[in-house]
Amino acid sequence: MQTTESDLALSPPPRRPPVSAVVLLLYNMVYLVAFLFYLPMFGWRMLWDRSYRRGIRQRMGYVTRDSDGPVLWIHGVSVGEVKAAEPLVRALKQELPGVGIVVSSTTPTGAGLAKRIYPDEQVFYYPLDFGPFPGRALDNIRPIGVLLVELELWPNFLHAAEQRDVPVAVVNGRISKRSFKGYRMVRRLLPQHDRINLFCVQNQTYARRVEDLGVNPAKIKKTGNLKYDCLHVRKDPVVRDPGLVELLALEPDELVLVGGSTHDGEEATLGEIALALEPELGRPIRLVVAPRHPERVNAAGDGLRRVLKHHGSSRSVIRLTEQRKGGVAPGGAWLIVDTIGELDAVYSLADAVFVGGSLVRHGGQNMLEPVALGKPTLFGPHVWNFQTDVELLRAGDGVVQVQDADGLHRELRRLLSDESAARELARKGQEVVRANQGAVNRTLAGVLEILRRE
Repeated sequence: MQTTESDLALSPPPRRPPVSAVVLLLYNMVYLVAFLFYLPMFGWRMLWDRSYRRGIRQRMGYVTRDSDGPVLWIHGVSVGEVKAAEPLVRALKQELPGVGIVVSSTTPTGAGLAKRIYPDEQVFYYPLDFGPFPGRALDNIRPIGVLLVELELWPNFLHAAEQRDVPVAVVNGRISKRSFKGYRMVRRLLPQHDRINLFCVQNQTYARRVEDLGVNPAKIKKTGNLKYDCLHVRKDPVVRDPGLVELLALEPDELVLVGGSTHDGEEATLGEIALALEPELGRPIRLVVAPRHPERVNAAGDGLRRVLKHHGSSRSVIRLTEQRKGGVAPGGAWLIVDTIGELDAVYSLADAVFVGGSLVRHGGQNMLEPVALGKPTLFGPHVWNFQTDVELLRAGDGVVQVQDADGLHRELRRLLSDESAARELARKGQEVVRANQGAVNRTLAGVLEILRRE
């Protein structure tokens, strides 16, 4: 049964002791000092990135609401959170046809992705958590509720929401060991957790950590990970994207190694491995890398060219956007993906996928997308940002984790030379993804509960 607009109303949290004016003032002073320290870098980005200039007024809370009816505000800090919210947004639109959806993000890449996957919704930048900015944004948007994806908690925003009786829920909540330690240190000074109406967390570990921060267990629901519900697990092998196959002029005997969401140094490592594997396997290998941060595209290309030069290779390194303007790529060229939102198409080419941010001490990147596509997926030792996913996938023998570049070389050689082993690894990974879907319905039930009129 659908819930209509008339069934909804503000469901304010019980009044709690407000954060002391002195402590909040101290927080704002610290925030101001940090902002002034960051200001030169921010100013430099504004000169070279138009998205920062476009979003500056919105970051100050000057947001013009597009619709007159009730709206629900969903915030995802960047690309991963914005994408994770997609199945929940679809479910909310179906369940609440009279309520609009507005989506905010903190980063330009997150905002750009939000505009692509939510073309019918208003998208804007999340306000800076300073002074009047959060309250101004809330006054302009006038939401019936705010959903924060994962754990994006800012004291001024939550204080302003409580003052305006706007219920706030965390959805797809997770809290890493590092974040948990930080929150525990300041929980008595900035009790922002008490201002949240509902925590929909991914698993028991995160539920326990949230409870340890002093949150009432009655406000904590274990709902699972929305990211699994974003994924379409294919029964049949995925077909390579025909546009990319034509653009790269891929030959039938070529193997494709994809490095997804790579970080500094990982592209060069993959280049070295690709060149070493070719004589070992007796087959040409096409390398495709997609740097995690678009501003690193030039550095990634330079690193790959140095590898090729060192080995005396005549291969070229091309960028996807430039090649689309210039026609078919030269034979054997390595590709750098300098666009956003095309990883699925890029992964479709792969005979094996390495997920970056894991050979370097970054904490890893999302490995669920290539797994769901049925691609043999590998990553390095540094994956603490996705530890729960890694534990599930490793328990199901659905991925390969290596400890260093030598290990990556060995495992790629094994999987690229043994088609049955690669196929079995991919099948088991997909089974893990299927088994962990269903978070949308559980999250939706919790969100509707705090929005309904009591």
